Amino acid sequence: MFQLYNNLAKKSTIALVFGIFLFLAVPANAIIPNDPEYSKQQKMWQQIGAEKAWDYATGSNRVTVAIIDTGADIWHDDLKQNIWSNPYEIPDNNYDDDGNGYVDDIHGWNFIENNNDVRTGVLDNSNDPEAIAHGTVIAGLVGAIGNNQRSGTGLNWKVKIMPLRAIDSDGNGSYKEVYKAIMYAMNNDADVISLSVVGFKDDENLKNILRTAYDRGIVIVSAAGNDQLNGNGNLSSVQHYPVCMDNASVENWIIGVSSVDKNDKLSKFANYGSCVDLVAPGEDIFSTQRYAPVYGYDKEFSGPWQGTSFSVPLVAGAAALLKSFHPDWSAQNIISALLKSSDDISVKNPNFSGALGFGRLNVGQAMESSTVTFVSPDYSSLEGYYFKNDIIYIKKDEVNYFFAGAGEAKIIALGSTRSFNNKHDEVVVLVMRGKHYFVQFFNDQGKKWKEMAVPLGDYSNKKKPIKIKFLNDISGRKIQLEFLESIKKGNKKIVKKVTVKQYDWLDND
Repeated sequence: MFQLYNNLAKKSTIALVFGIFLFLAVPANAIIPNDPEYSKQQKMWQQIGAEKAWDYATGSNRVTVAIIDTGADIWHDDLKQNIWSNPYEIPDNNYDDDGNGYVDDIHGWNFIENNNDVRTGVLDNSNDPEAIAHGTVIAGLVGAIGNNQRSGTGLNWKVKIMPLRAIDSDGNGSYKEVYKAIMYAMNNDADVISLSVVGFKDDENLKNILRTAYDRGIVIVSAAGNDQLNGNGNLSSVQHYPVCMDNASVENWIIGVSSVDKNDKLSKFANYGSCVDLVAPGEDIFSTQRYAPVYGYDKEFSGPWQGTSFSVPLVAGAAALLKSFHPDWSAQNIISALLKSSDDISVKNPNFSGALGFGRLNVGQAMESSTVTFVSPDYSSLEGYYFKNDIIYIKKDEVNYFFAGAGEAKIIALGSTRSFNNKHDEVVVLVMRGKHYFVQFFNDQGKKWKEMAVPLGDYSNKKKPIKIKFLNDISGRKIQLEFLESIKKGNKKIVKKVTVKQYDWLDND
């Protein structure tokens, strides 16, 4: 039996403008991460094609998702490496270094208590424990570190999570705080905004700032709410906000998200109708928890949770994953890809056949479909390969096509060779991940089939590989790297030297 979270719903309807919406359920050849709690999430991730999506990308720390909620546990072991940091602010100097009006806003801002502590407070016994967990649950679904043998995983194993506390620890907030949080996210280069909040009054200022954020390339994802059990579930007649703020627009610039169960049936609590664009799993959800064992919050990972609140981060996470794969894509490109790749679930929801104008999120299909612009080259007109924003492209007949993505790595250089029979290319890419360098090999269909670490030898010489190419060898198997070395002479002088080395990494393959 499910328990409606009446405490939050009642307060948000009567006393305040906004409220988070959630339910807590009574306990009842794809890349597979090694996280011990993954088995509790696997059905959810498989339902939206996440394992297939991870074959293409697992995220990037160049993509930022702003989570406007109750705050998040930025010290959580499965989140802390993925928490956004303000590069223009010096920690703990009690000074507004970047001049944005927020002192020491290192990891975001708390618009409820007006300070830089974005962790949800646990000291007040009158606070609602479920609201305290809410923002951390959402953060974990977007970007808990994957494949690290800890807890579960998020959809993005690498990402920057920007926690913005605009909802208090009872689950309530106002337009004013949410407006400020959106402005902050926009001014600090967020790529995606996750809004698991629902209000019952339209607001022109909020609408305008959301539209401005979208026009600047930010994907906005908003919850549909959980009113169906109250008889107000059809948003075509009883509109909620911000999910319905683009309802009168020809352009779809807010992704409205509702919830389905594990069988793709619309959840009994979930709103539907013209403001909804996608559905995603919103039942039996497991994720990271606000962890403070001294105060009774003794679980780092738990569930099950229910509500459209938890469908939102799955869509927001999918948008972030697409952005990591296509950093040049606009918000419109990402929204279109997510909607076009969704699965038709109307046959499983016959009672909503007249109002089910949306599909279920399929991020695996979205990632796969985003590569279909690649055309197997006719080498008579092939003009070559190039890279931009860590994406490899192929140019043919003066048209640029997607070829492959380097994932979370930064591309330094690339090279290619025509095989001796002139029928296919091999592409070799020099990349940097963290402080280490690797060589990636791709076939002529853009599929990576090998990666090897570059042996740098003595790091004290500050050796850096800068160029890569295939040698003119009939087998096309020999690789040449050029290294730039900085060598000290005496106490001051630095001599830069270029050295060339050859490798036979591909022999016997």
